[in-house]
Amino acid sequence: RQVYTDGEVGSVDYDGFGVAGEFHFDKVDTSKGPLAEASFLDKSSFVNFAFLSIEPDLAGADDVDTTNIGGRFVTASNLIIEADWSTVDAGNSDTDTIRVGVGTYLNDNTDVVVSYTTEDDDNADVDYLDVAFHGVNPLNQGASVGYDVAVGYIDADDDSGYKIDVGGTYYFNNMFGLGLSAGITDVGDVSSDVISVDATFFPNEQVELFASIFDGSTETNGGGDIDTDGILIGAAVRF
Repeated sequence: RQVYTDGEVGSVDYDGFGVAGEFHFDKVDTSKGPLAEASFLDKSSFVNFAFLSIEPDLAGADDVDTTNIGGRFVTASNLIIEADWSTVDAGNSDTDTIRVGVGTYLNDNTDVVVSYTTEDDDNADVDYLDVAFHGVNPLNQGASVGYDVAVGYIDADDDSGYKIDVGGTYYFNNMFGLGLSAGITDVGDVSSDVISVDATFFPNEQVELFASIFDGSTETNGGGDIDTDGILIGAAVRF
């Protein structure tokens, strides 16, 4: 998978490029619903990695490099175990994040995962505890709808707060889907929100094209607002 992103944070433009890969332990059955949901519907176990490098259009600014390694394992009894490690290198600062999750399939097309995440950077430590639901429901004439709901508690060094994320994707057929998602976060004097519109299209079963347009803002009491917007486009090949 390769991605390209372009956008703006505050008054600073940026662009970036990334690569990612995912290895499944068994061949994924793609006949159970939308191709974008194939590994979820087939209860597939996998390991993955991703690397993204962002270059701000600002003299003297360091690139921001993000590396992620993780995996999801589903047992014969539908127990789900997840783990991820990521690091963000922004030149003069580093942030390391570890997440572990445990969950189960409630039925063949719905799961729930409870996760604990700890984030450590040079200035503060932040812990998250959240519960997330994901499902895909078939509709008439080959269409289906996917949805995500996640609610989390945030414990920072000096404050606590919450985050809520919701999203839905309408799959016109197994090859094409359009989605809308939104999230809010509130911790102490800082609150943020983001909304995105997403599209995924498979010209054939081996190739995926995808795009996302997002817009968000972060507000600090007494410190003003920072707006963020951008676009991400990419392609993936399945073997």
